[in-house]
Amino acid sequence: MPDHDPEIEYLRAVEELFTTLRGVPHTLSPKDVQLAREWWKDEVPLAAVGAGVGEVLDRKRQAGELDPVVSLSYCRHAVRRAARRLAERRIGLTSSISEDSGGAVEASVASLRAALIEAASGCRSKHPGAAEVIETIADQIGSASGLAPAELDEHLFTLEAALLEGCHKNLTAAARSLIETDAERAIAATGRHGAAANRAAKALRDRAVRTLLGLPRLEIS
Repeated sequence: MPDHDPEIEYLRAVEELFTTLRGVPHTLSPKDVQLAREWWKDEVPLAAVGAGVGEVLDRKRQAGELDPVVSLSYCRHAVRRAARRLAERRIGLTSSISEDSGGAVEASVASLRAALIEAASGCRSKHPGAAEVIETIADQIGSASGLAPAELDEHLFTLEAALLEGCHKNLTAAARSLIETDAERAIAATGRHGAAANRAAKALRDRAVRTLLGLPRLEIS
């Protein structure tokens, strides 16, 4: 099939999204490619893929499991559930969207993409790995401009988590160490322990990554 074939573009987008959410390079196995082809035939939106994979990864992180999800197939049920949720929301919302509000959403999506591209350009020399992650997320946002509001909100929520996680993992070792050390010190001063301390540390880390790289919040105002 030619490179511009929509199915191939969908498969590439799924692979890039899975890689970004995991935070490490990944190539889909033949089995996962077949699964992604089934999603393409069933018109499963990328927003559902991102939401499903993000749900599985979040569940593993909350359980303290450090082993990465190595197969897209592990997320297939979560992706299907996300697709059903988005379809149900679309039925109730798409008919009520006015042309004016749709235009405003399109403009906001374009603005977010432009802000991400600017951030990637600004950090490329010092943090090239993070710049690549930012550009991948920008591409994912650019392809989501036609989504209904409910789908778009969920898609952006998933991409926000992937953006911060991926950028953190791809900072220079020195920058990552400084951010983590500062977060640990701040949490130690509060006396928090366990899950509460972990959540607070992640929030501080995310804030530091956003500030360091000049990342916008992925939300539609």
